[in-house]
Amino acid sequence: MNITKKDLEKNQVELSIEVSLEEMKPHLEKAAEKMSKKTKLPGFRPGKAPYELVKNKFGEMAIYQEALDMIISDSFYKAITREKIASVGQPEIKVEKIAPGNPLSYTATVALLPKVTLGEWQTLSIKKKSIKASQEDMAKTLEQLQNMQVKESSVERAAKKGDKVEVNFEVLIEKVVIEGGKNPKYPMVIGEGRMIPGFEDKIIGMKKDDKQEFELSFPKEYFQKNLAGKRATFKVKLLSVAERELPKLDDEFAKLMGMKTIDELKTQLSNNIKQDKESKEKQRVEGEAIQAIVKQAKIEDVPEKLIDSEVHKMSHELEHSISQQGMDMAGYLKSIKKTQEDLKKDFRPQAEERIKAALVMRQISEEEKIKIDDKQIDEEIKKQTEMHKDNKDAIKNISHPGYRQHLANMMANQKIIELIAQKIVK
Repeated sequence: MNITKKDLEKNQVELSIEVSLEEMKPHLEKAAEKMSKKTKLPGFRPGKAPYELVKNKFGEMAIYQEALDMIISDSFYKAITREKIASVGQPEIKVEKIAPGNPLSYTATVALLPKVTLGEWQTLSIKKKSIKASQEDMAKTLEQLQNMQVKESSVERAAKKGDKVEVNFEVLIEKVVIEGGKNPKYPMVIGEGRMIPGFEDKIIGMKKDDKQEFELSFPKEYFQKNLAGKRATFKVKLLSVAERELPKLDDEFAKLMGMKTIDELKTQLSNNIKQDKESKEKQRVEGEAIQAIVKQAKIEDVPEKLIDSEVHKMSHELEHSISQQGMDMAGYLKSIKKTQEDLKKDFRPQAEERIKAALVMRQISEEEKIKIDDKQIDEEIKKQTEMHKDNKDAIKNISHPGYRQHLANMMANQKIIELIAQKIVK
């Protein structure tokens, strides 16, 4: 096999590869065998017909075409191994010459794994914040629990703050109802701030069946950019008013939550709040630590193929998240007035940062010789199997051959993050 290497811009190389007839022979024979299985040839069992007979039946060029992927896959792997090329993603293949009785010639454009120089990352310092469950945190959590046990009763009076109401409303801009700006029976609690500023204040004082029309401006930083800062007309009819009675924070309430006393409930909530905050703080400092290492590291140009692959992955992650919320991608894109291409363009900077973080972690893993052995993977699989023993789908995923490598990567990444935190988080 002859190989000629040519360096390209943006951290890519082009390999011109010529595969000899001798090297192609086993693949051609395998292709002929595969073709003979598809069509019965007189006097031979499927897959047992000699090469010459298959060639006479289908033509030798058909055998070459059938064998092409096998020849390229095998020769490409041997080429990058011989040339010691650390490639990423799938190569771009262009066949230059394929003809019976001749060597196969093709070019493979390969994206290279960018070289990373870490620098003195262990001298960095990331400060961890002290964590505690504040009185405000406790009050907010208790209020949420109270709302889970609230009693509601219809009243024939004007709505006031704290009431639950149902409204029929329309939102118009320039006399046209905006997309998603109509709801015939919208429930809300006055004071929770679920609508734009000023809307709930207008509901206060209205009685059942009252109607009114008023104007409000959308906030300048509104999440729907096409509405941000715009003046709109709201047409509202109040359908019902319900008084809400929250339970008292006493021992009886605590029992509803599975505790004996209110003090015991507060202690448990304080511990839960603290654990949740500690988990979030841990994620924050770990992310900040990796970003700090990336910032001071020297990283070669990230190949476009790698960025495209990460953008594709991020698009799928978003699509999965949206489907979990009962929406579809087309509807989501319509709601934010963007196309799939717009989204991919938006993702590119973040995709590049994610790749750089992964490259930095990979380099730390190599330099610090972080490895996960088979015994550790076996123990984790055993633990997960036991944990999900009653979930057939989970067990099926855990048993999949690819899951083992996925798990090894996750465990290695966790060890790298733990090492980073140990070295630079104070």
